[in-house]
Amino acid sequence: MVTILDNSEFLEKSKKFFEDRDIPNALETYEKAIDHIDRVKPKNKSEYILYLESVLQYCRENNLNEQEALVLTTLGRTHSIFKDHAESMKYHYKSLKIQKRLGKKIETAEGLMFLAEDLEVSGNYDKSIEIFEEASELFKELGKLIKTKDIIKEISRLKEFSKTMIEDEYLLNKYHMDKY
Repeated sequence: MVTILDNSEFLEKSKKFFEDRDIPNALETYEKAIDHIDRVKPKNKSEYILYLESVLQYCRENNLNEQEALVLTTLGRTHSIFKDHAESMKYHYKSLKIQKRLGKKIETAEGLMFLAEDLEVSGNYDKSIEIFEEASELFKELGKLIKTKDIIKEISRLKEFSKTMIEDEYLLNKYHMDKY
């Protein structure tokens, strides 16, 4: 018989790893918890955020820069899942700053993708495209051609959507439809 853990069990397991100061396993298990969360009606949002903030504090106090960047990315993803995209972007920018300074190209490219997704949701399509293009260049440099191809599809979709939005806005303004 296979036991399937729910998000609260993964979260508790992650906390146990953190108690043992095993940050990589704590974050990996946390990712499983957040992947199993009910995105429509999440419970205990503050518990997830407070937990990650305590991990972040520990990393800062102990000069664990690489782990700090990973925690910041995880905080960004968590805020994104809870539909707090402005806060998510703040954490992604902080993480990217550290990742770039450490020379972590794969983590930087992945972080750029998370940031681009938040920018898209917030309606900043031009900046989202710009960030996706930066991620694509990094993945191409790293030889991750499938990832590069996926991002190029995403960029094309965004450009088409953006073009449609501009055309729709033009027509609304031309025929004064926005006044009704």
